[in-house]
Amino acid sequence: MFDMQHVHRDLRRHSVRGAAATLLSQAGLFCIQVVGMAVLARLLLPADFGVFGKTVALTGFITVLSSGGLSLATVQRAEITHEQVSTLFWLNLALGLAIGAALAALGPAMAWFYRDPRVLWLVVALAGSVVVDSLAIQHTALMQRQMRFGTIGSLNVTARIVGFVAAIWSAWMGAGYWALAIQVYGTGVTRLALTVWSCRWLPSLPRRKSGVRPMVALGANQTGFSILNFANRNMDNILIGRYVSDIALGFYSQAYRLLLLPVQQINTPISSVVMPALSRLQDQPERFARFYYRALGTITFLGMPVVGFLLVDARAIIEIVLGPKWLPVVPIFQALGIAAFFGTFNVAGGWVYSSLGRTDRQLRQQLVVSPVTILAFFAGLPWGALGVALSYSVTRALISWPTLAYCYRGTPVNTGTTFATLVRPAVAAITAGLVLWAMHRFVWTGWQASWVLVDMALYGATYMALWFVMPGGRERLRQFREIADELKNRGKRKTDAVASPD
Repeated sequence: MFDMQHVHRDLRRHSVRGAAATLLSQAGLFCIQVVGMAVLARLLLPADFGVFGKTVALTGFITVLSSGGLSLATVQRAEITHEQVSTLFWLNLALGLAIGAALAALGPAMAWFYRDPRVLWLVVALAGSVVVDSLAIQHTALMQRQMRFGTIGSLNVTARIVGFVAAIWSAWMGAGYWALAIQVYGTGVTRLALTVWSCRWLPSLPRRKSGVRPMVALGANQTGFSILNFANRNMDNILIGRYVSDIALGFYSQAYRLLLLPVQQINTPISSVVMPALSRLQDQPERFARFYYRALGTITFLGMPVVGFLLVDARAIIEIVLGPKWLPVVPIFQALGIAAFFGTFNVAGGWVYSSLGRTDRQLRQQLVVSPVTILAFFAGLPWGALGVALSYSVTRALISWPTLAYCYRGTPVNTGTTFATLVRPAVAAITAGLVLWAMHRFVWTGWQASWVLVDMALYGATYMALWFVMPGGRERLRQFREIADELKNRGKRKTDAVASPD
């Protein structure tokens, strides 16, 4: 059995260590993704990204079922046995095989929907990747549970490098949109091999009475939420791919990806550390709330200024990363800015729902949010990709706070303290953006894309200066500095393993 009782004593130490490892690996992953994106954007056409994007947008509704939410069940439980994890592993594999077969069978229907025969063979090809991914779900969950974030980060970086190298080589050889499918397999197979080798855990045969039924129920709620959440994030791609054009979808999908990439590089690794930690604090409300607000403050302190800077320097960023042929992306990129700004804390509700085992409430919330978002996509569709982007941003702004208020009911956290946590980074990021915009408008009239580093320095200096003058800002900076010092000195500390099987 995985004994987690001693984690409470060392939670802060392990969390800081985990954050350091994941942030370091994500920094490397971010660089790899930007470079890979830049190279592929110059080797492929916008329409290639559109064909692939509309295919994965539609297949994703089915592939999201392959995990069954069972990785959350492994991470969230206070205690779990080898037999339970083994049973969950075989359930994941069965789901992966079933979903892969269903995808291949639905290929013709998806090609008919888009009126594009290329989609058929892409769907059939991608079906196998679902099985590959399902084999690594429980191994990854075990390493998350053991807070082996450095190992997870290293293997993710390696897998992503292999995927991009395979895609770039294929694109160079003229594979077109197939290069993106090859990237999926290169990344997935490498991640699977490295994960199994690093975890050093082998499943036993499944047992009918291993006690996984409550875990499956938790996973089912999480899966229902994931499907609806996927609809929120991908129905726009489906509609643009079906009713506008492949080129428009290529522009839209790359704008969305480039804008949210830095936010994901912050939120994803921190969430992987925060989720196990909050799960172990679910019976200690005060410590739960304190840890929650500290994590929320960290992701918004880092994420909001990144989004603010990208919006002001959008043209330069697009030209440098994607190339001049992608400049039509700029208006879409900026229109998605509001959604990205609110996206800097979109994990806040998920942390509460998942760590407290309240995925049933999360599912009920999503049953309301998804139809509203999808209707917004339809409302913006007459104005093409730009209209969809604007409608999405407006909807995100309107529903973010009500969804948090619903989420916090009956929990140790509240909207008042959350607002106080968010207001400082929001004000500082927006004000710094206005200052940089004014400099472009009235001072640097001869500005060029090559000056982006100067812009970055000005924005960063303004952002940090505002923290010193805002009420309570210096105290918050002191806390962030303490976190940074702990990260810096993490290598000097000796820690015990967080969890290991008997």
